[in-house]
Amino acid sequence: MQEKELLLSRVQEVLIQKDENVTLSLVLGVVAVLTIVLFLFVPKIYLANNIYTTSVDIEKLNYEYYSLKDENIILKNKIAKLRYRNGVTH
Repeated sequence: MQEKELLLSRVQEVLIQKDENVTLSLVLGVVAVLTIVLFLFVPKIYLANNIYTTSVDIEKLNYEYYSLKDENIILKNKIAKLRYRNGVTH
């Protein structure tokens, strides 16, 4: 029983010593570093996300453009065939 109490008291001493190592200046330093890191990386993340969404929109518009261009060629060919069948030259 005495060994348990001795071990428990030793553990409490170690825990108390660790609590004393955490000072206000250490906490403020960590908060300052985290704030600086956030100020550096949040704009980069925002810009990367913005560039990605813009490129997705551009790809979508390119796909639609080429689809409409192909559809226009198909429609012109159909009109040419109809004119040829009906004997229209103009």
